[in-house]
Amino acid sequence: MSEVANCRAMELLCRERAIADPSHSGKWLGQAKRWRELEQREIAWQLQRRNGQQQMHAGPMAMGPNPVGRELRNKQQG
Repeated sequence: MSEVANCRAMELLCRERAIADPSHSGKWLGQAKRWRELEQREIAWQLQRRNGQQQMHAGPMAMGPNPVGRELRNKQQG
């Protein structure tokens, strides 16, 4: 399965979970949006690579779905 297909599958899973878990639907819809954004970045990165404009950094999936630094995590909790 390609990275784009993985992102689409995860987005769909999050949307289904939002329907199944209405009390946390905002969380699941936010995750679905994040997966959609990663899918779009992955497509753009693949197009750049295909066109010979390969960047010197890793693709968007190398970061994972939702990286949160310690400072931001502490700020959200505190």
